[in-house]
Amino acid sequence: MIDIDNIFKYKVPDREKLLANGFVYADRVYTKDVFIMRKQFVVQISVTDTGAVHFKVFDTETNEEYVLVHVPGARGAFVGDVRKACEKVLIEVSNKCFHTELLRAEQTRRIVEFIKENYGAEPEFLWEKYPNYAAFRNRENEKWFAVIMTIDRSKLGLPGHGNIEIIDLKDIPDNVEQRIDENVFFKAYHMNKKHWYTICLDGSVSDEQIKNLSMTLPENAVFSRALKNFHFLSGSFSFMTIFRDFQFFFDKITE
Repeated sequence: MIDIDNIFKYKVPDREKLLANGFVYADRVYTKDVFIMRKQFVVQISVTDTGAVHFKVFDTETNEEYVLVHVPGARGAFVGDVRKACEKVLIEVSNKCFHTELLRAEQTRRIVEFIKENYGAEPEFLWEKYPNYAAFRNRENEKWFAVIMTIDRSKLGLPGHGNIEIIDLKDIPDNVEQRIDENVFFKAYHMNKKHWYTICLDGSVSDEQIKNLSMTLPENAVFSRALKNFHFLSGSFSFMTIFRDFQFFFDKITE
């Protein structure tokens, strides 16, 4: 079977690229026909505005749909060849007409842009097993200072299921203990719970509050220089120093 969900995982359609690559837009759907197997079949691909991708295969002589390509139990060399040809077409569409967007929540994107613009740190996607886990690193001392992850909301004890993007931050133990309320500030997900806490990037904590927390990072030389002209009413905040040992974090997220 063709794993279409995996081919378009973390992918977002690009209107200009779709149109430039032969797709036609009508009724909020982009469509394109691609011949395969020496024009014995045609693959009809549709992409919705929301990024849902579907395809059908038709015999060009009879105009009948070749449904076996979608049947899990269908075996044989010929149907295998058709699937391979379809998969090749879909991968090409994914690469040419979509862009990758690993971090999707609106607040996540705003916080990432704030970190990039103010601290010059780019998200690093370091783990093949967890492609939407992003670490941010101080360019001068190579220490990470934030980690953004996508997890199931039930992992934090939130009701229901479904993915949610989070950011793990570090503070001194007293501040962490006082801040945890299991409502908007949670015990750290997959980090040392004595020194770390988790915030959901769903608007439950305002952008400004997260930004203020990120700006009180005394152990980060780059950030400290940027803060020389700032005065904070509370001196109790400290922020994120990341584990120096890459393997420690990797072991934690894979345990």
